[in-house]
Amino acid sequence: MDLSLIKQIRHFGSSITVLYVEDEQNVREQIYKMLQKLFDQVDVALDGQEAFEMYMQKNYDLIVTDLKMPRMDGVELCEKIIARNKEQKIILISAYREVEEILTLINIGISGFLTKPVDMHQMLEKVYMVVKNIYADKMMKYHYEEMKKKLLENVITSDDDLYYRDTLTSLHNQEYFLENIDNESTKWAILININDFKLINDYYSFAHGNHLLFQVAELLKAQALTYSYELFRLSNDEFVLLKKEAPTNCKEMESEANSIYGAIERQKYTILGVDNVTISVTMGVASSHNHLLECLYRALMYAKKHGLRYALYKNIEDDRESVKNIMEVKALLKSSIENSMIVPVYQPIRMRDGRVKYEVLMRIKSVDSDELIAPSYFLEIAKQHRYYNEISKMVIFKALEEMRHCNETFSINFSYIDMKNTEFMEELEQKIKEEGVGSRLIFEIIETEHLDSIGVALEFIERFRAYGVQIAIDDFGSGYSNFAHIFWLHPDFIKLDGSLIQKMLQKHEVHLFVETIIEFAHKLNIEVIAEFVSSQEIYDALKLLDVDAFQGYFIGKPQEVIGDEKRSDACK
Repeated sequence: MDLSLIKQIRHFGSSITVLYVEDEQNVREQIYKMLQKLFDQVDVALDGQEAFEMYMQKNYDLIVTDLKMPRMDGVELCEKIIARNKEQKIILISAYREVEEILTLINIGISGFLTKPVDMHQMLEKVYMVVKNIYADKMMKYHYEEMKKKLLENVITSDDDLYYRDTLTSLHNQEYFLENIDNESTKWAILININDFKLINDYYSFAHGNHLLFQVAELLKAQALTYSYELFRLSNDEFVLLKKEAPTNCKEMESEANSIYGAIERQKYTILGVDNVTISVTMGVASSHNHLLECLYRALMYAKKHGLRYALYKNIEDDRESVKNIMEVKALLKSSIENSMIVPVYQPIRMRDGRVKYEVLMRIKSVDSDELIAPSYFLEIAKQHRYYNEISKMVIFKALEEMRHCNETFSINFSYIDMKNTEFMEELEQKIKEEGVGSRLIFEIIETEHLDSIGVALEFIERFRAYGVQIAIDDFGSGYSNFAHIFWLHPDFIKLDGSLIQKMLQKHEVHLFVETIIEFAHKLNIEVIAEFVSSQEIYDALKLLDVDAFQGYFIGKPQEVIGDEKRSDACK
């Protein structure tokens, strides 16, 4: 028997009333004994008629009932009770499998169904799910009553007063806060955000999350009183403390912020009857005479980004120009996706035997000119703001479409994000299968330093090698993990990290390192491609080291159209 499940149900047991209905003595004694372990208040009825009469005298939170009984069966009992209370929670137990009756009961809204003989573990799981919802409903009603009481205590007499109140905590809301700071005087405030609050809602429920917020609000009320602040609830998991009188200096605000932070994190909160739940918060502290909320949020974001308890606005850099740049890039990405202006360009990779392959690179084509915008301007912002999947997919499928018109071999970059995109991987596999171009593709695995799971890369490789696709590891030599991955991924190519190529003529140790990598790769039958080949001197040095292929501006710049002199031979 699952003791942890029993313990969790017991957290609710003292506040939930149960009516158990069963006419068979042996079954009744067994189930009743279990229910008594779970709940403080369990009443028993021997048939449906007795159960209904008891229900009319005392509304129960949970009813557990048999289906086949004398005088009144389970179907009729459920119908009568739900007609009076559509929210009533009922678990039905039966040795029979009458599909029609069960469907009828499901349609009228019973909470669960168990078959005899009852599996106690299944029963505990079913009871837990039901009583968890009952407890959540009770919490919602409790908060509603508390809110009404608080509103009455505050002597709210008009709809305007209600408009400025938060419905959960009865605190003043964001609208009222904005009105309070809408003047020319300098205000000081502390913005408090509960870290990972969504996890609490997901794991428990929204009602239990609300119960936690209510407890946090009560704690903050006491802190506001102690340090002379007004307290507001801005949004789901955010509160703000507005200083009533200007502090003497920043140190005073920092000291109070530290004390409030400590009080929040030391407090033990109650969820689902567990009374030792703790939370963590992040805070932003700021002063302003006309942009207080903006300054608070910038301080909060700075603190979160740098893993701080709190940040004081005066200590953070003015990043408005950076924010402006992000907004401009986001607008560019959105427009480029809508107008299909994410385009592939092709940079030649020249093999030692004279053959040429092409790496597919991403660019944004300017709407107003022929300018091609490099990814250094937009790629990181695309990843941070959920544009990456769309632009990566667009450039790859455009390159695959180009392959229909020529016989070139294309090398295409794939990040961990791409490999984790299941829908994209399925579409890509289907496209390669239909076009039969697998043998003319090289997939470059980039950002191997950030691979969260080698299994994802292995699955990706196995999937596409089945179609003749070759594999390369990009930026090889940039970190130890590159060397570890070579044994797992078994690539056909490695591409030497560009920073090594750029320094190899100036630093003997770098030259020696490059030479060692090449020898190491060749012993494993892996071909080596050197990127950033920018001069005749670098090209000659690499050639002496027996590099298999060369890429860089000395070999050829990325072009939107593959050169006509080459294209005339390769195109169909």
